Amino acid sequence: MQNNPSSITPKAFLKTFSIIHVALVIGVSLFGIVAYTLTENQKFSIDYSGDAMFFVVPLIAIAGIVVANFLYRNTIKGLASKDTLMGKLIGIQTASIIKYALLEGAALFGIVAFMNEGNQYFLGISIFLIGWLIMQRPTRDKIERDLMLSGRLKSEFQQEDKPMN
Repeated sequence: MQNNPSSITPKAFLKTFSIIHVALVIGVSLFGIVAYTLTENQKFSIDYSGDAMFFVVPLIAIAGIVVANFLYRNTIKGLASKDTLMGKLIGIQTASIIKYALLEGAALFGIVAFMNEGNQYFLGISIFLIGWLIMQRPTRDKIERDLMLSGRLKSEFQQEDKPMN
């Protein structure tokens, strides 16, 4: 049976969106766990010892958060012109996946730096980014708020099992 966009319900959309989010979180988390178990000579040091990564990893983390939020907000602003709920939801899903990818990329960078240097400082930054990524979990309320749904579109989104137009 083929699913065309008009047969997708808000409930199915949220479930798919949540699965994408969870898969990204699990992927980066598992990589971090494997890196932690395989990395020898670990230490935790916040003393600068001439390693450029000491500054690059936090800079990439901050840039990842800032750029991810900037792109997300700008994409969401552009969705105001969309007339259909499906158009808005596809837009927010795309914006969110880009945001998740930037956060995941920064976390992966920190994990790789940890694997190379053995400094748990880098792993700590990655754990923070994974936590931030977890907090970005898509929920019905967050989607309604970010898209500023009201009237007909909000009512349509709240009817979980009714196919969207």
